Amino acid sequence: MPVRKTGDDLKDFERIDWDSLTFANNYVFLEVMNNKKRCQYLIEKILHIPITKILQIVAERRTGSPRIGSKSIRLDVYVETLDGTVIDLEMQVTGKGSTIYRDKEEEKVERWLPLRTRYYQSLISMDMLRRGMDYTELRKSYVVFICTFDPYGKGLPVYHFTNRCREDGSLEMGGLTENIFLNAKAADKTDDKEVAAFLQYVNSGQIQNEFTQEIDDETKRVRRDTDWRERVVTWEMDLRVLKKEAREEGKNEKALEIAEALRKKGMSEAEIAEVTGLPEKKETLK
Repeated sequence: MPVRKTGDDLKDFERIDWDSLTFANNYVFLEVMNNKKRCQYLIEKILHIPITKILQIVAERRTGSPRIGSKSIRLDVYVETLDGTVIDLEMQVTGKGSTIYRDKEEEKVERWLPLRTRYYQSLISMDMLRRGMDYTELRKSYVVFICTFDPYGKGLPVYHFTNRCREDGSLEMGGLTENIFLNAKAADKTDDKEVAAFLQYVNSGQIQNEFTQEIDDETKRVRRDTDWRERVVTWEMDLRVLKKEAREEGKNEKALEIAEALRKKGMSEAEIAEVTGLPEKKETLK
């Protein structure tokens, strides 16, 4: 159920300059790409594969592990084709740099993004494989991140990863998963004119072909849509509440862990309650 919005809740949203939002804005991206024709064109250009038909597009598809305490996620644009292939399109406009060591050389990489991709692939596979199904029924899946920054710092316009044998680079593992990261900052470094035009549009808003003209026109239409604006506000308010609840739940879980540790050290329930802020647990008679 949507969160009820009060006047105070909406103050921040009233100051949004809706007309300044670009295609790279997550909400705009979701709305513009929730279209089979546009999705098919973009996917075919990025992956260089023909798509006979798109069966469904789900914007903000929620998926997650059935295990208690496991992290659930929302995939930006979830696409399923006629042959069962799944493509997850993600728009990523921020980067969190971290340092790792490779061959004794320090390199700046967006380490969190590959790990996030790994988790996305695992959840997509779990969604595909229902109870009683065989592993051979898993289908091809792609996770595609459209980045407004260079996720690997190598200046490449496209980073395309598959699982290959280290001893024989021509041998693929056959896990049917591929991960692609597009770097909008390197639009001028690809010979693929269609991909270059798309990346240039993401990076600067420059229109170079019919497709970028189409998504630009749709972006402008979406920004004027008052119903869409209301949905964005509702989504944001719901997200704020969920984040607050998650923080409170996390605090409670941590407090329970501390309480158990103090209990093992012999501290009384009254003292534990005072330290953790948890309700005092009645001590059982021995």
